[in-house]
Amino acid sequence: MRREVHAREPLDVLVISHVCPFPTTHGNRSRLLTLLSWLKERGFRVRFILQPLDVDDGRGIPDLRALVHQLVVVPTRRAGGNAVGKAFQAVKDHLLPSRRRLTSRRPRGAEQTPRKHGEGRAHGAPQPDVDDWCWDATCHEVQRASRSCRLFAVFSEYVLFSKCLEVVRESSLRVIDTTEVFFRNDERFRIPGLAAPAVCSEASEKAALSRADVLIAIQKNDAEALRAALPGKRVITVPHTYRKSQLRRAMPDRGVVLFVGSSNPFNVHGMREFLERAWPLVLQQAPFARLQVVGSFPQAEVLGRPGTEYVGPLSDDELARRYQAAHVVINPQVAGTGLKIKCVEALSAGCPLVTMAAGADGIEEGAGRAYLLASDWTEFSKSVVTMLCNDSARQQLEHEGRLFAERRFSRSAAFAELATVLDEHLTRWQQDDADE
Repeated sequence: MRREVHAREPLDVLVISHVCPFPTTHGNRSRLLTLLSWLKERGFRVRFILQPLDVDDGRGIPDLRALVHQLVVVPTRRAGGNAVGKAFQAVKDHLLPSRRRLTSRRPRGAEQTPRKHGEGRAHGAPQPDVDDWCWDATCHEVQRASRSCRLFAVFSEYVLFSKCLEVVRESSLRVIDTTEVFFRNDERFRIPGLAAPAVCSEASEKAALSRADVLIAIQKNDAEALRAALPGKRVITVPHTYRKSQLRRAMPDRGVVLFVGSSNPFNVHGMREFLERAWPLVLQQAPFARLQVVGSFPQAEVLGRPGTEYVGPLSDDELARRYQAAHVVINPQVAGTGLKIKCVEALSAGCPLVTMAAGADGIEEGAGRAYLLASDWTEFSKSVVTMLCNDSARQQLEHEGRLFAERRFSRSAAFAELATVLDEHLTRWQQDDADE
């Protein structure tokens, strides 16, 4: 029988992140907010240490402070070690999609010459050590938190803060919520005109991952890569979960093709390819089609394109309404690892989805039934037109997509493995208390 944490004195869990989940305008923020809310629902007292790399302008800090039991924002000026600067712009765009950030310092090993948006690391240039992302001041705050209370578990969001796990007590469960396994980029995606940003060297990432007791993957392919790279390490999967939405309209807004995405280079590259190679074919067959671009995706990329509308960032409620009304949702991304949260949201909202293989990474078993998978831009355009013109095929895909999402991305399914891990640690924790 599962033990409920809230049946006893609340236990302290510490989460370390560079991301402020508010405003919830990006997929990684939404996933972090869901994790924090779930931990609170299970009765944990959540402490949060924010090293502010992905913070728009600080307006989300009060909301975060209201959500957690204790919030520490590491002062930028105190950051010993090195942070992120202009020379690391491609990596910032990949990891930190916000337009405005609170720091401009450069990590050791980063190139001296700034790179253009979407470019990769220059050939032969040194790759940064993953620990360069973590400030000395952040480690100091984690150590102070560990001394001030007995932490039940410590979560590093991404592998970037695993150095902090070395300063917590042995009794604390050390968890790295990877969100993305960076070393998979080089092995999977060699796309002309787009090199995967060099977040860190593969050797430093694997060494950092080994510090954890438990590694969280966001999808099964990441989990398999982690098990192969770190045999014997416990790896679990916690996909993104999206709130269950109301049933879609019987008749969506005719012709609306919805794209939701941030400004990361994978999104920009994929949308450029779609606009050049697929969208004209869609308009030929369905001249009534209208492409709506939602999120922090760069407006300049779509201005002046026929049949396009730039919407920009939306609140959660406004985005949910867009999903309810869209005729079809697309993810034209052709590179990038991790779970594509935009795909999870679309499927969970019951939307017909068309994607390339990169968008289906980790959810391949749903191809052809829960969503349409295209192998090239001609097939992509034909699939979009089918969804716009064939109501029967669209409705069938909507139905199967929603069932698939409920099985894979419901709150209970998403957190099942993590719940088991925490329950097992609670048993050991209580045994240790009994032995003292």
